[in-house]
Amino acid sequence: MTHIANDNRAIASARPVMSTKDAARFLGVSHRTLEDWRLTNSGPRFVKLGRLVRYRLSDLQDYMDRNCFSHTGAVAA
Repeated sequence: MTHIANDNRAIASARPVMSTKDAARFLGVSHRTLEDWRLTNSGPRFVKLGRLVRYRLSDLQDYMDRNCFSHTGAVAA
């Protein structure tokens, strides 16, 4: 777990915005999952810079906070 936390800190401190692959690594999902989430409007907010898609650390953290639950019954509520 420490290795993942260290990787996340390195990714987050490297740039103010992250690529899809870096954001996926930060969240622990595949970049294809993030692409699917963009298409279905179910993932974290993202920024379009011309043709580039980028993710802000604050948006990734906000997404994780909004999807944090204390028990499985809270997910359906």
